[in-house]
Amino acid sequence: MPPESRIPLHALCGAGAARAASPVLGWAPGAWAGRVAAWRAAFEGQPAADVALYFEDAGEFSAALFGAWLAGRTPWLPGDALAGTRTALARHGVAWAGDPPGALRAADGNAMAPPATLDPEACRLVLFTSGTTGEPQPVAKTMGQLDRELASLEAAFGGRLGAAPVFGTVSHQHIYGLLFRVLWPLSAGRPFAPARKVYNEELVVLGPEPLVLVASPAHLKRLPPNQDWGSLRAGLRAVFSSGGPLAPDAALDVRTLWDQAAIEVFGSTETGGIAWRAPGGEQAPWTPLPGVQWTLDEGRLCIRSPHLADGGWLQTSDRAEAAPDGGFLLRGRADRIVKIEERRLSLGAIEAALLASGLVDEARVVALPGHRVLLGAAVVPGEAGRARLASAGRAALLEALRQSLEGQVDRIAWPRRWRVVDALPVDARGKTTQRALGELFRPPMPAPEWDERGAAHASGWLRVDEELAAFDGHFPQALILPGVALLDWATRLAADAFGLAGTFEGMETVKFQHLVRPGTRLEFRLDWDAARSRLGFRFASGVGVHGSGWLRFAAGEGR
Repeated sequence: MPPESRIPLHALCGAGAARAASPVLGWAPGAWAGRVAAWRAAFEGQPAADVALYFEDAGEFSAALFGAWLAGRTPWLPGDALAGTRTALARHGVAWAGDPPGALRAADGNAMAPPATLDPEACRLVLFTSGTTGEPQPVAKTMGQLDRELASLEAAFGGRLGAAPVFGTVSHQHIYGLLFRVLWPLSAGRPFAPARKVYNEELVVLGPEPLVLVASPAHLKRLPPNQDWGSLRAGLRAVFSSGGPLAPDAALDVRTLWDQAAIEVFGSTETGGIAWRAPGGEQAPWTPLPGVQWTLDEGRLCIRSPHLADGGWLQTSDRAEAAPDGGFLLRGRADRIVKIEERRLSLGAIEAALLASGLVDEARVVALPGHRVLLGAAVVPGEAGRARLASAGRAALLEALRQSLEGQVDRIAWPRRWRVVDALPVDARGKTTQRALGELFRPPMPAPEWDERGAAHASGWLRVDEELAAFDGHFPQALILPGVALLDWATRLAADAFGLAGTFEGMETVKFQHLVRPGTRLEFRLDWDAARSRLGFRFASGVGVHGSGWLRFAAGEGR
């Protein structure tokens, strides 16, 4: 499909913008315009100027997005609809629309509305940064910025995509999924699937008709080679990946299994798309997207782009160098520098040294808060690492990793805390955030060692250490476990032992008798009284009973 056939975002609801086919797979022709009108009416019927949109269905989301713009509202796109997020946005006067309980919903069916052309610079949208280097921050963009990025994407890739429908494994609640799964297909006339394809079993049935897949490194690095990919491979026009670097072995797997290289797109919520590459397993340089200019300033990548709010140069937080044959190579984040004992240390360099050991497939190093800076490393063992772990244990694997840092990384920068995990935590964008990594090192409770797990009784023990999140902030002068943590632990343990999932209603005869401090070997016993929906708990150690009592749950909801 040639770029000139693309309809700008501001004209999608205008006269003459309707296309013969529905923009949403499975929807009847004209249904999208009807749902846009229904959402416009819903937003015009409530006073809030700012509305947070949260939908699982990308088709309904797209209708609500344009309905909000037509109603003169500013849509916000939070990454989740958790209670904390809803509360935080409510403090800013942001109303909610979509799936969350109590959120605004449009009337069922399709409404009628006259054609309308939007002002691309007056229509705004608030997205949130990924939080990979801190708390997610709101970023406002105009429709004009978004549309200019779509024009760049269509110029770069539209020819190879044709009119192929678009499927995705990523959420549309973030900039990458929003552009690639929803706005670009809408503008270019490619139908898009309203539901995410979360499992590989949903991907293997796609094709052999032409299709486009919008994916992430988190999904592409786990493609099972024993799946029958023939149908998908036959129809795949392009597979996109963004949200983080695609490891060379994962890129090679995509090329081997699907007969084409994944197109990686580099950018951020703040900058929009910057560059692309299709390495296919090699470390290829990045090529700027059409209209994007770049230069280097003291090793930092600087860009000038139509996707930015103004026409000036922006210095990014990415270190880069010019590639010999054109384009640039990324060399890590400039803001991933920490100072320990007056020395500036690169977290990326430590990660690179761990990866060079050949023992791990992935490594992330984080600075942990405290009275002095300590580094923590979360690693995913590779084949050699898993063999070392199985034959010699965790301590031997960690010692081998420390030895791999010898001569590569100053000893002062060696991680002091380690987490060996099957996979790094990722969010809906496939990104590993700073918060998620931090939670690996501040678990809510210790991992239980079970002695007994029956239908009504369970027992075991916990090793309490000072890394637990439960010690944070309760008693500033001493590390003392608050009693409420024992109630939380009892409930979590019961969920594991008995499948407890009921609504908490109250407590009976609860007592806290001795303090729990780091280093305690805490023995527990749980008793589930199904007839009365009560959970009995007892935590004790060599010094005596620390806490005991009964917790009541809603009748009939216990399991």
